[in-house]
Amino acid sequence: MNIFEQAQGQHINSYYAASANGATDFPALSEHIEAEVCVVGGGYAGMSAAIELAEQGHSVVLLEAVKMGWAASGRNGGQIIGGWNAGYDDLANSFGRDTATLFAEMSEEGKQIIYQRAEKYGIEADIKKGYVTAAMYKPHLADVQHYAEELEQWGYPHKVTVLSQQDMQQHVASDRYIGGLFDEGSGHFHPLNYALGEAKAAASLGVRIFEHSPVIKVDAGDEPKLYTEQGSVKAKQVILAGNCYLGKTAPKLQKKIMPASTFIIATEPLGAERAKQLLPTDAAVCDLRHILDYFRLSADGRLLFGGKTIYRGVDPKNIAKVMRKDMLKVFPQLADVKIDYAWGGHIDLSVNRMPYVGEYEANVYFAQGFSGHGVVPAHIAGRVLAEKVMGRTERYDAWQQIKHYSFPGGTLLRKPGFLLGSSFFYLQDIWASLR
Repeated sequence: MNIFEQAQGQHINSYYAASANGATDFPALSEHIEAEVCVVGGGYAGMSAAIELAEQGHSVVLLEAVKMGWAASGRNGGQIIGGWNAGYDDLANSFGRDTATLFAEMSEEGKQIIYQRAEKYGIEADIKKGYVTAAMYKPHLADVQHYAEELEQWGYPHKVTVLSQQDMQQHVASDRYIGGLFDEGSGHFHPLNYALGEAKAAASLGVRIFEHSPVIKVDAGDEPKLYTEQGSVKAKQVILAGNCYLGKTAPKLQKKIMPASTFIIATEPLGAERAKQLLPTDAAVCDLRHILDYFRLSADGRLLFGGKTIYRGVDPKNIAKVMRKDMLKVFPQLADVKIDYAWGGHIDLSVNRMPYVGEYEANVYFAQGFSGHGVVPAHIAGRVLAEKVMGRTERYDAWQQIKHYSFPGGTLLRKPGFLLGSSFFYLQDIWASLR
């Protein structure tokens, strides 16, 4: 039984699914149809591309293997964060200032896509502004200062404030952090409700959406054709946005990414007063370690706490127990609080941690490798791929300057190699704590 069959046509049992604004109910593909563009994957990247194309009057079919927002787009930490895993100074040194400036602009545009689309289509997803980058060790303080200066240098349009240890208490009721950075332009939301809202927006624009329709084969060429178990789509162009769930459908792409797991718990409702004491400014928070924690409040006053994320090779046997232990390191005052939900899912890591946008074969394009930082980049990547399909290639071409490499040993040896690398990052965190 494959992972799609194991899902039994439903979202994973998470707080997000339990608090979803309704549900999508699109049919499975059971016929042979045609469209200008076929999008594979009902997550942020796929839906962003589909909406952009449909808004311009193009005929679009979207194929989703399970349910819209079923994978990472409906399970993630809900943090609307700008930037890339590569800094703008590094991008400028490698590709020139113009390219770095373009990526700085695209990052902010990705956030605005989320905010503006919610307003345009009436998407209710508990969107809130405010984000804290938390420093745990002395080297992190230099990182925070450098990041603040870099944002200013590259024209970041929102206020950011470097925080002292005392200042941090205004945002996070924890003694774990010695400083940080408060960003008024980033924030958080209910990721599944946003995905469901985008799906409804796409459908309202005429996108033909089919759920329970995993793609089993893609034929590229002048008229690409995609096959599911019970139907097919002939299109002029294709966008693959299935990330680590494409599997054998796009085997050459699988060599470029490493699937990893991420985990989140949701406490019982804390009550308005206790929740406000915990995170007074209702900001999302993420620390600066390689093996990091991230957390925020839900609309109904729960703490959503994530971690054990990118660098784990083996899933914990008891997610709630393991994650609760980490939560109490940050918030020991929650020792009496129950955990109502615990869940996990896969993200896809690229070797250089930058999103990978390109052409798979003739007239078949893709986006993947968001590396645990995908909410904002997936939205702008979807727009850039839609531009490429419509013949506007400037931003797509700029993205091609970033080279991506296969994991050493391909899919067979990538996991052992990655675990060796993750041990290196774990040791870096230990070293930072001692400095």
